Amino acid sequence: MYDKKENNFKKKGLCVSLCAALVCGLGIGGVYYKMNKAPQSDGTKLFSDSSTGTKSADTNDKKETSSDKKDNAADKNTENKTVAAGSGAVKNIKKKNIKSAREKLNDAKAEIKSDKNNNDVYVKKTAAKTDDKKKSTDTKQHDGNIKKNRNTDKNKTVSTMSKDNSLKFDAEKGMIWPVGSGEKDIILKFSNSNTVYFKTLAQYKVNPAVVIAAKADEKVKAAAAGIVKSIKTSDETGTTVTVDIGNGYEAIYGQLKNLNVKNGQKIAKGDIVGHIAKPTKYYTEEGTNLYFEVKENGKSVDPLLLLK
Repeated sequence: MYDKKENNFKKKGLCVSLCAALVCGLGIGGVYYKMNKAPQSDGTKLFSDSSTGTKSADTNDKKETSSDKKDNAADKNTENKTVAAGSGAVKNIKKKNIKSAREKLNDAKAEIKSDKNNNDVYVKKTAAKTDDKKKSTDTKQHDGNIKKNRNTDKNKTVSTMSKDNSLKFDAEKGMIWPVGSGEKDIILKFSNSNTVYFKTLAQYKVNPAVVIAAKADEKVKAAAAGIVKSIKTSDETGTTVTVDIGNGYEAIYGQLKNLNVKNGQKIAKGDIVGHIAKPTKYYTEEGTNLYFEVKENGKSVDPLLLLK
């Protein structure tokens, strides 16, 4: 019994030993094959003949060296050509850039000079225009001052004459007839409250004056002494002269021509004021006449109350 067990154990040990030896042999063979037979990544065998490996390595190195020399020579030729070809281009480019920069600088200087000249011309023209405007303004102002002074002098003269103590109209002494000789020559009477019939207008209306018949070119005399206050022209009464006769009274003469007086002129009673003109379109039916109106403190009064 014991012998059988021992034999079985020996058999098992033998089998295990054989299996171990087989595994070891397979492992060693695989390693050998891998290291000797299988090519490496650089194309050589790990345990190949040293002389063969050396020769092949040297051959490869020689091939690589010759190829590198050729490549380097080709690269040098290419670089030399490029440099040779490029040097001129670089020089040309530099020259062109320098020339272009100089031209731009010169153009800029010329433009600045031109702008400066233009500005100088513009400033001179502007200054000249300003001087002309100033002169024109000064001239206008001077002329305006002269006109103002003249108007002021005229106003002062008229005002002084109007306030002249010698202009004292005496209502009791009255006025002389500027034309005609009496009431018989009156065509239209004064009427501020009642209306009067106007033939030319074919209507009744108030009449703030008296319309005295007169011949064309007949002389018109000043009804009272005074100072000419204004000379105007209207559609209804034609050329009309207003005379300040003092004490708030004014004598107004209408339908005149060929005047003998001017503004601000002092006239005496009986002086010729002007001449009878053709009647205006408002008095064509009434015929040639003198429009004569008298105002007291700006209000129209009946001239017949003052005419003597």
